[in-house]
Amino acid sequence: MAGTCCTRFYNWWVLIAVCLSSMGMGLPFFSYGALLPYISSLFFNITGKLTSQALLALQPVIVLMGITLTGSLAGFLEYYVNVRLLNLVLSLSYVLVIALSYFVESLAALIAVSLIMGTLGGQINVCNVARLSEWNPRKSGAANGIMGFFMGISGFVGSVLCTSVINPHNAKPEDIDGVSIFTDETVVGNIRNIWLAWAGATFIMFLPGIFILRPPTTDEVCKQADLLAGDSMESVELLPRPKIQGPNFSIKQLFSQPRFYVLYLIIMILSLVLLTSTELYKFIAIDTIKDDAFLNIVGAAGSIANAFGRITWGLILDKIGTRATYTLAFMIQGPLTISLHYSKVLRWGYLANLCIVSFCAGIFTCIAPACIELFGSRDISLKYALTLSAESFGCVMFFLLQLGEPMFGELIFLVVMGVPSIIASLLALFCFRSPKEISYDVMN
Repeated sequence: MAGTCCTRFYNWWVLIAVCLSSMGMGLPFFSYGALLPYISSLFFNITGKLTSQALLALQPVIVLMGITLTGSLAGFLEYYVNVRLLNLVLSLSYVLVIALSYFVESLAALIAVSLIMGTLGGQINVCNVARLSEWNPRKSGAANGIMGFFMGISGFVGSVLCTSVINPHNAKPEDIDGVSIFTDETVVGNIRNIWLAWAGATFIMFLPGIFILRPPTTDEVCKQADLLAGDSMESVELLPRPKIQGPNFSIKQLFSQPRFYVLYLIIMILSLVLLTSTELYKFIAIDTIKDDAFLNIVGAAGSIANAFGRITWGLILDKIGTRATYTLAFMIQGPLTISLHYSKVLRWGYLANLCIVSFCAGIFTCIAPACIELFGSRDISLKYALTLSAESFGCVMFFLLQLGEPMFGELIFLVVMGVPSIIASLLALFCFRSPKEISYDVMN
């Protein structure tokens, strides 16, 4: 009994460590939106030339592509490397790369840093998901949402640090050839320091996981199984017992399912809104709302809204299923993405608009539960990785559309970003069956 109690309490420590590690991993990506105008100002101060907004926005795109494409590498490495050693090396390397960004003075160097950061971040993310799954085997939208919530909160931490470290006195940007640039010497001098602040915060968040995160032993797995079999009220598991029937496709069968390609397209579309709301909110409004401190508040509030959206949509999906959840979220976020162009006239309206869009983009956390509901839990890690790779193609689409933004203008750009979400909503409505028509196996 004592061993079972120890296992139960260790589950909680693993959950806490994973949540903190997810915050640390997500901090650079979810804070890039607050940092990009400062980076533009730093490069202008160094070179005397303006840097393309599209090229700057490429940095978080590269990070996200690295996260989605290279995360599976960690699953391969875990077969050959001690898990604790792998977690230590990945965590310290990630912190080191952030700290070394202090010396970045060119766009090429920033792209290289973003590539390395995305590669390491993807592997850390997969390790976190694996540990959470091993210690809490009953996965659901709620379980994924808890980790996603803390990852989203990292954007709030990063935005607050940007304000306090770079521009504590709320200096105003100047208009230079139609681009808002910070020329205040104090602000420009502080820009590099944000990398060190982020590195320190990330290290603190990683620290518990370095000591706590490990796979359960065979004995602990057996005790965990006994705890779940007894339906103990003391269990830390997050799900009621699922139905043991329904679709459970193999990977080969998955490619013959039209719904897989529909879900893949929907996730591509989701990445457009996610990147727009997290990375471009400053660029969209900085010419109208010339208040850097307020725009950092907008970014922080959007991060909190996204964090709550991640856990809320997970809970909603558990109740009403993938079809209704995806239809609702995408139908809301599509029109509101377009309205960002108009709401920036009123600063508090812009804040509310961005928060709602960010909240809806939190449906990102429902990718894995949607895969389970639609295709079954068999080979779920591979199904999840395949579906998540859609974000990489979405990143490419986002970058190409960004290149065209100077030609066709901000409004058309936001229309192009928002209309696909309405299409995604209709696809979910007509292509995904309702939860009453689908029962699934999450235990296999």
